[in-house]
Amino acid sequence: MSSLKKILLEPRACLVTAKRFRGKINIQRPRLPHFERQLLLDLSKPKYGPPKYTLPDFLLCDRGEKKNKTEIDNPFERILARECLEWFNTSKMIVFLHVNPITMEDKTPVYAALNKNKMYLRTYGKKIVSLATKGTRYEVVNELFTSHQNIIFGQPENAAKMFKILKKAPQLVVMAGVVQDRLLSKNELLEFSQLPTLDLARSKLCQVLDSAGSGLVSQLNRSQQILVSHLDKHVEQQNSSIEKNEKQES
Repeated sequence: MSSLKKILLEPRACLVTAKRFRGKINIQRPRLPHFERQLLLDLSKPKYGPPKYTLPDFLLCDRGEKKNKTEIDNPFERILARECLEWFNTSKMIVFLHVNPITMEDKTPVYAALNKNKMYLRTYGKKIVSLATKGTRYEVVNELFTSHQNIIFGQPENAAKMFKILKKAPQLVVMAGVVQDRLLSKNELLEFSQLPTLDLARSKLCQVLDSAGSGLVSQLNRSQQILVSHLDKHVEQQNSSIEKNEKQES
């Protein structure tokens, strides 16, 4: 071991240790800041008024006076309101949704599936919808809005597909809808989605009318057919009796 120490250089011990402070920092009684820092602290110190519980009641009463907020005319909101009204006028089926917390990863497939079936999911705020529907026949729908709302615009024949797509996202809850200028609840929308298509209903109506007509014709001809059958039987009986008489005479 001694020979190893002679071969290798021995490290020298550090005699000086660097310290930021000579002693411990006094947290309870810190040292006063210098003049410039104290001046900056005094200037930036917030000033609070007296607490409300110390004020008399007549100072806290506003006498029912409400401060009127000045509404700012936003051109972008007017553009969105015009677009929203155009969707209302061109769509025969409008469905209002209540949106629970949902991520964009879950919402994007629903949006794509609706768009593929010619249904469009849009998000509008209460102010934009009120601007769009004010003075129109859709003004009643403002009662459904509290903040931002999701709306599906489409055609009535796609109602069944819409409910099938919304099953994949239970966070989107159907509240009500407008179908051909008629406000429907969720249950009425479900009943409407289960109805057959217009072409199928027309074919069924034609079948009913055809069956009714053929039944009427058969009922009108029934008495004549019965009479003809009775006459044929009577003729057959007469012919058989004549043949018997001829055989007996012979």
